[in-house]
Amino acid sequence: MNLEELKSNFYFPGSESFGRIFTFVDFGNVRPWAENFWPEENKKRINTEIDIKKLSEVCDWLKPRKKIFYYGHFAEREDLNREHKFNVMHKDSIFRLDRARKSGFQVKSKEVKLIPIYDDKGNYVKKMPKCNFDVEITMDMLTKIQKYDTVVLFSGDSDFALLLKYLKTKNKKIVIVCTRKGMSRELDEVSDLFIPAESLKKFLKLER
Repeated sequence: MNLEELKSNFYFPGSESFGRIFTFVDFGNVRPWAENFWPEENKKRINTEIDIKKLSEVCDWLKPRKKIFYYGHFAEREDLNREHKFNVMHKDSIFRLDRARKSGFQVKSKEVKLIPIYDDKGNYVKKMPKCNFDVEITMDMLTKIQKYDTVVLFSGDSDFALLLKYLKTKNKKIVIVCTRKGMSRELDEVSDLFIPAESLKKFLKLER
């Protein structure tokens, strides 16, 4: 038994019975784990990040048939200088997507929308970024349903509960990886195995 198999058996107990595995990484949900893992470094903003390459290596412990990475990107603003915050966000988001590709993930992305927020009196407050991949992840799980026996979902979003309940009726195993705080009751009820992301913390830190 090699080191990856030892890690798989220890951190993903029962993984030898998972059969064909597909991993689905909702990185918009995973990236905020850093605030939970390293609160002192990330008080005001995320400075200490989840390392996407290391995250890919954790997925590889399971020898998945496919590992898919979902993350939005900000549009480039050619009317603004390169150092403007919008263009910095664009550059950072593209960097994460490129790192995911180079780490062996199949990457799926779309543009982040900035949604205006108003107060109770109708006054403009600010714009909030919005970009979720619920539909894309759902479609991938359903259209590829004949190709896997186990779904390993890196997300605690309760919106996936109905989808995962359906997969259970098709005899699929469900493994959820997220923080204890981020694990929804709905996913806890439907999952065959819950892996607290805290147990993987030491493998995921980005060392700059």
